[in-house]
Amino acid sequence: MRKTLAAAIVGCTIALGGSPAAAAVLCSDITTIAGWSAAGSCQQGDKIWSFGSTSANLSPLTQVIFGGILLTHNMQIVGFDTSDAANTWNIKYDIAVLNPVNLFISDMFAGADNPGGGSLLTKNVTGDPSGMFTLIDVGGAEGPASEKHGLNALLLHIDETFHVDANKNLLSVSNTYLESRRNVVPTPGTLSLLGLGLVAMGAMVRRTRRES
Repeated sequence: MRKTLAAAIVGCTIALGGSPAAAAVLCSDITTIAGWSAAGSCQQGDKIWSFGSTSANLSPLTQVIFGGILLTHNMQIVGFDTSDAANTWNIKYDIAVLNPVNLFISDMFAGADNPGGGSLLTKNVTGDPSGMFTLIDVGGAEGPASEKHGLNALLLHIDETFHVDANKNLLSVSNTYLESRRNVVPTPGTLSLLGLGLVAMGAMVRRTRRES
C-alpha cells in the first residue's frame, strides 16, 4: 500500500506541473564572477541563472551575491569600481524558470548604489513574448525607467552595461525579478490522478488505524 501511495502522489505531482529541481550548483555557494563562470549556471529556488560573458575589465574576483525569498529573486554585483578613473563594464547572463507550468517572471527591476550620482546602468533584455526592452538607471535614481512590469517570461537574456564617471563611486548594481503564479485549471486526467492519490492515502490511514 505504501508503494501504491507513493506512486500515486508522484503521479499527481507531475500532472499538476511540479517537476524535480534540475541538478545545479546552488547560487548561494557562488561568491565571485569566476565562480559563476566556472559553474556555468546555478540554481536559486526554482530559477536557473546561467553565466554568459563579461567585459575584460570586469575582474573575475568581482563579488556576486545571489538572494531572494519566495517569489523574489535577485543578484547583486559588488566591488568592481576600484579606481578614480571613469570606467565601463559589461555582463551577459540568462535567468530561466524551472516550473513554467505554474510560474513565470512578471516583473524586473534594475538598481544601482551610487551615492553622489555619476553612473549609468543599462539593461537590454530579450526573451519576453512582448519583445525586447531596456531598463535604465541614471545616477542610482530608481524609477519607471528602471522597472518593467507585465512580463510573461520563462527565459530572459540580459545584456547589462554599467558606467561610472571619473572620481565617482559606484558601489554595486542589482538585478531583481518577481514571479507570479499561473491560474492553472486541472484537466480531467489530473483530477483523476489526484483522486487516486486521495483514495490511496485514505486506505493507508484506515489500515494504520486497524493495526493500532
